[in-house]
Amino acid sequence: MKFEGKGFYVRGMFDKISLRYDLMNKVMSLGFDNVWRRKAAQLCSVSSGSLCLDVCTGSGMLALELAKIVKPGGRVYALEFSRKMLQVARSRLDGGSYTGLIVLVEGDALSLPFKDDVFDCVTMAFCLRNVEDLVVALREMVRVTRPGGRVVVLDLSKPANRFLRRLNDVYLKAVVPVLGSIIVGERDPYAYMYASLLDFPVRWELARIMSGLGLRDVRFYEFNLGMVAVHVGVKGGS
Repeated sequence: MKFEGKGFYVRGMFDKISLRYDLMNKVMSLGFDNVWRRKAAQLCSVSSGSLCLDVCTGSGMLALELAKIVKPGGRVYALEFSRKMLQVARSRLDGGSYTGLIVLVEGDALSLPFKDDVFDCVTMAFCLRNVEDLVVALREMVRVTRPGGRVVVLDLSKPANRFLRRLNDVYLKAVVPVLGSIIVGERDPYAYMYASLLDFPVRWELARIMSGLGLRDVRFYEFNLGMVAVHVGVKGGS
């Protein structure tokens, strides 16, 4: 796959931080990152035997949470465009109890290699800010979701409270890049995190975009004082 512009930069960024990606997430989230992923998986409303897709799976952590829910008989496809991140996910899964239950796929979030109306749920965690075209990525997620299935997006958000939003900005802008330098040996990818959130739609703004793409009953759930949110929508036509 060839990528240009933002896609090229983002893939290179994730290649650089792949080996310490999970450790950095745990440190900068104060250990809450797996709690958020677990909640996102629960909001998918799937069960044993369900078919799921995790877009931009990274190291496969959300895919693992989904796999715990859909076994036995289910399957989780985990799609990622950074080959080094896929290697990290593969090393986690090889020989484990979820081998065969999770299928790793190299692919692009803007052109998902799946037919229409396939999955019971389609998820994305901490990546919607990073795609070249947010609307195209969401449209693709909706396309491959079956009628009545759910699209679930977990990502950073902006606290509604002005004081908390300012604290969050300071943390992301000043503290996180320093942590990145110390833990990962890379400052720029974590300085980018703050920049990626500046124009990112949050709360009702993102909910309106999702509704406009054919999802109904779109809701969002905020965590850690509004610094993180999960948006959930149901595909119409069931």
